[in-house]
Amino acid sequence: MNSLKRKDFRLLMLLGLGQTAQVYLAEAPGLGKVALKLPKKEVRQDPRLSERFAREVTLALSLKHPHLVRGLAGVPVGEEAFLALEYLEGGTLEERLHRGPLPREEAVKALLEVGEALLYLHEKGFLHQDVKPSNVFVDGEHYKLGDLGTLRPLEDPSPEYAGSPHYLAPELFLGGRPSPKSEAYAFGVMAYELLTGRRPFKGETLEDLRQAHLLLPPPPTNLPPRLDRALRRLLAKNPAERLDLRSFLEVLRHPQGPSTEPQEPKKPKRFLFWRK
Repeated sequence: MNSLKRKDFRLLMLLGLGQTAQVYLAEAPGLGKVALKLPKKEVRQDPRLSERFAREVTLALSLKHPHLVRGLAGVPVGEEAFLALEYLEGGTLEERLHRGPLPREEAVKALLEVGEALLYLHEKGFLHQDVKPSNVFVDGEHYKLGDLGTLRPLEDPSPEYAGSPHYLAPELFLGGRPSPKSEAYAFGVMAYELLTGRRPFKGETLEDLRQAHLLLPPPPTNLPPRLDRALRRLLAKNPAERLDLRSFLEVLRHPQGPSTEPQEPKKPKRFLFWRK
């Protein structure tokens, strides 16, 4: 996929340690500083996990959008497998939220940018499956969606899914199949978190979270009424009643609604006639 090899990268420091890979800050000729993802030995030796990493490398290098973390170089399979991604010094949105809530205008900007990246993935035939602040990266004044390791083809019939219980759609807790509607719900949980400063559903255990997502309505917000209604529709328990992501982004752009709301058609007056 490129002329760079794993040995061409000089490791500077460990950025993160996941279940399947280590991520290092590294540098290489012609690329400068990168986030270098190295699959663990057991991943390289397991055919299923190795195939998943190879797919991540292929997709990271082929999918291009201004608000997706860019893949720069990679080797998909074998002992020398790696994926080099652009290194964003701003860290993750989750880290940013630890310092306090985002101003409303900044939260809207982050959601619009990540939402556009999600719509791009859907148009390309993929679900991200793990939309949450720790997978959103701060790039100066902009935001980018990262971690494409959980990408799933839309037509995949498997009931298996990925994602954090805090952002999981109710139908997935019940064994449903992931879809753009379940992705919209996860985005809705993140939107609620960014716009209000708190998550809509809490739980000390997985069962507590499951029950909250299945049964509890999101707490009231102080958002403009049109945006509040759209956010609640995005978090509808029934996917058939759930607002789609594109429609929500449109409301997010215009939370007060159009300057002139469409008027209800006037009903014709009805006159009663009677004979003396």
